[in-house]
Amino acid sequence: MEYMTVKETAEKWDVSIRRVQYLCAHDMISGAVRFGRVWSIPKEAEKPKDGRYKAQEESQENIEHIERVFQSLGTNKEVFEKIVELFPFPVQVCTKHGTVVMCNEAFLKVFKIQDGNIMNGRFNLLHDPDNEKWGLKEYIPRAFHGETIHINDIKVPTQDLIYKFSDRELCNENIFQNITMFPIYNNNQLEYVVSVFITSRHYHDREEIMKGKEYIESHWLDEFDIDRVAYAVNLSKYHFTRLFKKHTGVTPYGYYQDIKISKLKEKLCDVNLSISQVFADCGVDYNGNFAKVFKEKEGMTPSQYRTLIWKKVNIIN
Repeated sequence: MEYMTVKETAEKWDVSIRRVQYLCAHDMISGAVRFGRVWSIPKEAEKPKDGRYKAQEESQENIEHIERVFQSLGTNKEVFEKIVELFPFPVQVCTKHGTVVMCNEAFLKVFKIQDGNIMNGRFNLLHDPDNEKWGLKEYIPRAFHGETIHINDIKVPTQDLIYKFSDRELCNENIFQNITMFPIYNNNQLEYVVSVFITSRHYHDREEIMKGKEYIESHWLDEFDIDRVAYAVNLSKYHFTRLFKKHTGVTPYGYYQDIKISKLKEKLCDVNLSISQVFADCGVDYNGNFAKVFKEKEGMTPSQYRTLIWKKVNIIN
């Protein structure tokens, strides 16, 4: 069996490298294998249906069961409302025109909204300008045309929601949700669209740390500059470095090095690239200090790492 690197797969499927890594980590690509922190994908592997919006089979079955339960209650408004209110996961119910008519307690709690009446009857999901920020702009209308939509790992704009619907203090957290939207019919006519939210990831940290990580991850290809990182989070470099080390266990530069090493290991799986090309593509010189850093962190040289990975691939073949 022949394999592709994550980068080759991303180019073939016209998706981001991060998206391919997510699909591999969630067992959504048949035959994908992992060696250390590097994934290899079979060349004949098919792109999961609907790209990043394909749910895992087991989760899909559970969500379909939830959908059937809600569908069966659609004609009994009183029972329907009671089930929504008591449902353990966040649920939002909209009319066929997009107006929110109900949010259960779980929804209000997760999204930091103090009073559901702020949304109910006043907020229209179809007309929300933040749909584009969520990455949902082209998908939400499909649910209101009768299609069931499954969306994985969407970052929730928590700060925006608090600003719009609550007077609570802004919190420093990142929430990622798996969302399923499905229609409810009454006498074969679309009556409601129900959205069910299940948290896939939840991070809580100081705002300066999250901003620092985001900046470093977005500029990993550049030469590390602590002054620029500190400026991005509005702290002195000395204060930020101490704060970052306290909360993460590594210095900002150590975090940057870890990202570089991860990128190098990924590219080393591509035998079409020389070792020096791999380093150049990652913004470092193979003859410089980073080859030594790689050996110190991985316990082997880049050449030895490549040999080890491809030996494992050949064993599988």
